[in-house]
Parts: sequence; C-alpha cells; structure tokens
Amino acid sequence: RLAAAARGDAGLRDDDHRALARAAAHAAAELRGGIAKLAQLASCRPDLIGPIWAAELAALQDDVPAIDAAVIRARIEAELGQPIAALFAAFTDTPLAAASLAQVHAAELADGTAVAVKVQVPGADHVIAADLAALRAIAQAVGAVPGLDLPTLVDELSRALAAELDYVAEAAALAAFPTTAIVPRPIAHASGPRVLTMTRIDGERLTAALDRRPPADRDRLLGALVDELAAQILVRGHVHADPHPGNWRVTADGALALLDFGCTLTLTRAERAGHARLVLAIAAGDRAGAAAQLAALGFVARDPHRLVELTSALIGALRPGAAVDALDWEAAVAAQLAHARQLDGLVIPRSFVLLGRVLATIAGLLARYRPQLQLHALIVRHLAAAAG
Repeated sequence: RLAAAARGDAGLRDDDHRALARAAAHAAAELRGGIAKLAQLASCRPDLIGPIWAAELAALQDDVPAIDAAVIRARIEAELGQPIAALFAAFTDTPLAAASLAQVHAAELADGTAVAVKVQVPGADHVIAADLAALRAIAQAVGAVPGLDLPTLVDELSRALAAELDYVAEAAALAAFPTTAIVPRPIAHASGPRVLTMTRIDGERLTAALDRRPPADRDRLLGALVDELAAQILVRGHVHADPHPGNWRVTADGALALLDFGCTLTLTRAERAGHARLVLAIAAGDRAGAAAQLAALGFVARDPHRLVELTSALIGALRPGAAVDALDWEAAVAAQLAHARQLDGLVIPRSFVLLGRVLATIAGLLARYRPQLQLHALIVRHLAAAAG
C-alpha cells in the first residue's frame, strides 16, 4: 500500500497511518535523545501531521519505556552520595513520567513534603552527543534550504539539548523563574548535576483536561496559557522554552502549573520591545516598520519584502479582530510554507530558534481546540508594556 500510495494509485487508510505512526513512536522512544524530542514537538502540531500521527507521537511527551527502578535507585545514590533511605522517607519505583532524557519518581521527604525526583537516564549524555554529531552532518550535507537558517538552528538546538543535561542549572532556573502559573520548588539537599528533587505538583495533563472540559472552561484555560506565555516573552523576558502539553498540568482547582525547566530562554529588554513592535507593525499593515523591526532583531534575507510577507503569514492570528475559532489553520500553514520556499539567504537570531518552538507549540494547541478567543485582545497589554 505504501508503494501504491507513492505511485499515486491509492491513499493510505487510517489503520496504515496508525501502524506507521506507532512504529515511528516506538523507534523514537527506543532511540531517545534528539529524535524523541523532534517527535515530541511534532506531536504538538496535529494541524501539520494529522490527528492520528499526533496522537501516537504524544506518548513521547512523558511515556517512553521506563528504565529499571534498580538502575534509577543506583543512579540517585551514586549522584547524591547517600542511600535512598537517608534521602527520602518514601520512594516509589513506578515512575510518574518517563521521557527521552529522564524519568520522574514520586517520593516523600522526612518532614512529609511530597516531592518529584527527576533522574537523568544513564547514557543520556552519550545519546545527545551522537545526535548532535548526526545533526551537524545532516545539516552540512543538506546545505542551504530556502526558508531555513540551518546553521543557526543546528547551533542553538545543540546548545539547548546539551543544557537540558545540567540539573544544577535547571534548579537555578526553576528557583528564579517569575510566573503566574504554579511551578515546583527545588530541594537543594536532594539534588545534584543529574538528579533534581522538587516539590510535587498534582494535576491533570493539559490535553486530558482540555479534552474533557466544557468549551467555556477549555477556552479559559487556553486563554490563561496564552496570557502566561505572552507575559514571559514580552514582559518578564524569562521564557519556558519547552512548553509542550506534557509540561503543563491543570490542578484540582483549575489553575495552570508548569513543569520541567531544563530548557529556558532569556530575552533582553531590546528583544522584547522589538518583538512587540514587530507584531504591532504587522497588525497596522506598516510593512516598512515591520522590515525595520525584523532587521533590528537580527533577521536577514536577500529580499526583505518577502521576509515581511512570511512574518505576516506567521503571525496573522495576532491581528486585531482575528478569532482563533474562525481561522483557516490549514490554509495559513500552506501560505506560510509557500512564502518560506521563496525566501533565500535567511538568517535568524539565535533566540528565535527556541522562541519559534514555543510559538509553534501554542499554535498547535490553538489549531487543535479552536477556542473562542481573540489573541490580540489577550496580549495587547503585554505588547504595550514591551513596546514602551
């Protein structure tokens, strides 16, 4: 059937797609590392890859095959230099979540505090090193691609993947992160470079909560999520750069909680102002102003006018009056790809690699659930604060 589809004789059935997607998810879970991260990101965009593939790949957000508990216990004791019994009053061998680079176990401190213990999978550093070498080799072989800045993408993704292995840095980012969402608190005496213990936040996975709640409540949650990410990007400048649905929880009282701070992004005041002014220029139809802001942010293209056209297509949902539920997301993606294919000599600022991942993830959620929201109305106060 694959051969027939390739010839154009017949399309694949849903069962064929499901089997292929399941096999791809299994392979990515076994390989872990960067390929699992890529599949994880793809799972957030059912509008691009289809609902069947998105559903199968979604397991990679926090449900890859678990490492044996004895290995995890040994890892914790070796990293922290104490037996499990001295560190925790209770420790649960069945993981709360297992992802590509780490798995998380429930535990309890001596004072009764419920905690989550994030443990780096043994060998994760070697997997990442191999993935990064392969990524660089592929980028070199592929060469220039219209609409892509492969050198910057590879460099920044390499840095971000390597940074995810440093739990000391993650603990510091978690402790310092300003947010209106609920976040865990790191526990210093039970943490180290490859083990991070933090207060446990109980809640329902974001997509599970969105799937079962009535439309008004679902729209409220998505509006709160958009507001929080806009505040991070435009006002506070501290951005959670891996906000896939597996890292969001909805607590029993309906509040949003944010987990996993292994990948964060810091934006300067000038960058925040530049992004805000860019959105405002696009909204006002000010092409010259948009081109100037793109150049100030570090975007370069042989034809700046085409770059403005691509940017306008990418952020069309942020225009005043644009309703998320009324947008033709498939047509918008087609227009974005068409503009990108005509764009030569593209250079993007390093910060936009991770920022683009954030925006792509939230766009996937909005395209999937189509809430009755107007994004411009939600973020206009953040735009005004950032633009000065």
